[in-house]
Parts: sequence; C-alpha cells; structure tokens
Amino acid sequence: MKLFSLIMIFAIVIATAGFAQAIDPSPLLLGKYPVPNWVKPGLVVVYQYEGGSQSGRSAVSGRGFMIDIVTNVENNRIYGIEFLILVSPSTYEITVQPIKVTPLFVFIHPSQIQDLLGQAGMLAQQGIVVRGGRFSENSIWLEIADSVSSTALWVSNEGFVQRFQHLERTPEGSAVVQRQYLKHSYIDWPDIEDFPPVFQESHTYNIYVSAYGMITPSGNVNYQLLNAQGRILMYRLVQYSSGVPIPSEIMGVPSFGPFYIHPKLLQKGVILEIPEIGFVWQNEQGEYGVDSVVYFNGQACFRASLNERGLMIRVQYLYGGFVLMTELAQ
Repeated sequence: MKLFSLIMIFAIVIATAGFAQAIDPSPLLLGKYPVPNWVKPGLVVVYQYEGGSQSGRSAVSGRGFMIDIVTNVENNRIYGIEFLILVSPSTYEITVQPIKVTPLFVFIHPSQIQDLLGQAGMLAQQGIVVRGGRFSENSIWLEIADSVSSTALWVSNEGFVQRFQHLERTPEGSAVVQRQYLKHSYIDWPDIEDFPPVFQESHTYNIYVSAYGMITPSGNVNYQLLNAQGRILMYRLVQYSSGVPIPSEIMGVPSFGPFYIHPKLLQKGVILEIPEIGFVWQNEQGEYGVDSVVYFNGQACFRASLNERGLMIRVQYLYGGFVLMTELAQ
C-alpha cells in the first residue's frame, strides 16, 4: 500500500508539473516595476502551506511550511531557494520536496496588479479571466483563471504576498495548494557573485528508493547547462524512469544550483534557523567534505554530501515513509 502511495505521489507530481495548458501568472505579474530595497538577498519568508492532489480514487495531502530565501534580484524579478516540508495528516510522515531555485512570489508591485485589472477585457478575449480589487484597508486581491487553472493572491499595500492559492484540473484529477504568510526575517547571506567552477559541468545521478531495509534503483537524472541570463542559469533536466525520458528545466544561481552549493556558503555553520517551526539548515563535516543538512523538529530530512568544489556527490531526503537518494554516476 505504501509503495502504491509513493507511485501515486510521483504520478501526481509529474502530472502537476506538466500542465501545458495551465496559465502561468508570472509573466503577467513580475518584471515591470522596480523591486523595493527591502527585498534583497537574505530575506527569508515563511508560509504555512497546505496541498492536496486527487487522481481517480486516490488522493494525497500534506500540511507544513514553505520557506523562501531571496538570493538574487535580476531585471525586477526575485529569485531564490525554496524549501517545502510537508507532514501527512494521517501518518505524520515527513515529505521534503527537492530543494530548488525558482522565481519567488514574495513581492508583487501593487501597480502591476492595477495594470493587470485594467487589461481584463483584452485578456478575456484570450480565455483568461482576471478579477480583483480592494480586499481590506491594508490589502488587495487578484485572481487569474482559465479553463484548467486558477491562481488567487492577497497582497499588502506594500506588495508583500500574504496569501496564495492555486488550483489545477484535468480529466485525470485535480491539485490545489495554498499558503499563508507566517513571518519574515533577514539572515547574513554571503555576497556571492561568481558561479562555482562546477556550474558548467554536465552530470548524471542514479536515483534510488530506500524502504523496508531495501534499496531499489529507480532510474537516473541528467543535468546540462542550457543558457545564462545574468546570474540566472537554466539547466535541462532529463529524468529516466523505466527507460522513459521526462525532460524539464531547472534554475541555478551562483550560491545554489541543481547539483552544487557554492563553497562560500558551505563555509558557514548554521545557514538558517527558524525556531518557531523547528527548522535548521546547517553544514557539518561529511564523508566527502561537507554535508549540508536540513533538520525539521530535530529530524534530518535532507542531506547533501558535497566535495570541496561544492559538487553534490549524494543527496538524501525523506519522502513519506521512504528515503529518496540520488548518487553521482558521472
């Protein structure tokens, strides 16, 4: 039953990531207006998070926290590292989504929202429904929807994203996620402008699933650099499962990428600690040089083992009652 649940989770994650017809709201909401000075590297925003997916008679759900760390601001867009830690409401097992670099929805300029509302008539002709307005004295709301998806946001007068909700529907099932602002703070983020030497390399990792005392091969994944725009890198990711390639793209910044962590960041002891939710990200001595470890309520839920160049040799993270592992093959 657990293995079936894991397969369903994988299927839902892949399906959710591949909604080709779903509207991507980021081009409509980001990039036009300047980002204020308070949105800078080292800003940490914590959200309470809930998500669920349903496919046929099977459903999975989780509650936990999304943690966004701003690392770069480029062309009026915010980028950073995103952590998502979920706990099953029935089994209390922890699931950690793979840590990634992504555009962050922590700030949206209120003028951008007003501009978008003014374009509602034109967008309706393209099948995109836009509505919104004043939600309270201190916030505004916006919803963008098409035939298969809906994204709603509640934003403070200063542009801080306070709440986010996203729904997607297909004939196979549906998925919904929502997050609510909990707190924000600033940490001492190292000034890293140059990429580590490994960023241009292409690497393949074998994927394993550890369960019931057994380690089972589960395919492999390859990363290859596609292009660079300023300090934002785009990699091609191809995951092979049962011989079937699943291509996608993933980002990197100087401090963190899909298969590296900058050596300057690895020199820190504790990178981030959030006592209110029991979260710690710290570096420890490891087999290959340094282990970069995430603890949640005292339990290690993510561990990346890196060499002195910052290249990930092995990565392990909790996924329900399983441990997913990737290990450098070449």
